Amino acid sequence: MVKGMERQIEPLGLINMEFAILKAFNDKDEWTVTHLADLLPADAPRISRLVSRLVDRGLLRRRRRTDDRRVVLLKLTKQGREVTDELCERVTQHEAQLLAGVSAEELDALRAVTEKILANHANMEQSQTR
Repeated sequence: MVKGMERQIEPLGLINMEFAILKAFNDKDEWTVTHLADLLPADAPRISRLVSRLVDRGLLRRRRRTDDRRVVLLKLTKQGREVTDELCERVTQHEAQLLAGVSAEELDALRAVTEKILANHANMEQSQTR
């Protein structure tokens, strides 16, 4: 499934984590690198490097907050919005093909089981760090 997603994203010269960064802007207009690192499964230095690549490609722009010049806000450019919208459409079509013939009840059951497995994993990780 991941390879299928990559095939949707790679033609635009992006990797999955770059798409995840761009997609975050569907939920919120502006982000900081720190907030993106809290949201996504990557540390701040990696997010910062990926953000720099997206800025260099003209998909994101940086600006300093006027009330606190230390804070750098990130925002999609017009081109970034177009690319994000296109990628979201590609991924939605890909997911629709993957889920063809799967009922809503089956999806709900899959989500419930997945959440339990992830919770068990988190508990195991937490108990091992003690």
